[in-house]
Amino acid sequence: MNLLTAVLITIGLTFIGALGSLLLKIGSAKFKFNVLEILKNVPLIAGLCLYVAGSIIFMFVLKYADLSYLYPFISLSYVWACLLSIKFLNENMNFYKWISISLIIIGVSFVGFGS
Repeated sequence: MNLLTAVLITIGLTFIGALGSLLLKIGSAKFKFNVLEILKNVPLIAGLCLYVAGSIIFMFVLKYADLSYLYPFISLSYVWACLLSIKFLNENMNFYKWISISLIIIGVSFVGFGS
């Protein structure tokens, strides 16, 4: 696996993690401290599964690239989470949030171009 492939997989994993966060948010609306209810809460279970699967795949990718290079790409999960929350949760973004998202993208670009 080359570095570009490791980066692309990592970026995909950030989207999977953000989707997991979205599902956890949706599942939290029906959350109860009852094992049977938790097991029937499909969005909650799906969100947890996405987190676990993403972490396992990321461990595999780390074998092929430096953590100091790949980890800044994890910050893209904030970008995806914001975009997904706008689309599916009808959340609003103000000017400062958009500036923050832009700074994350610029920072990740510097990491990518720095190699």
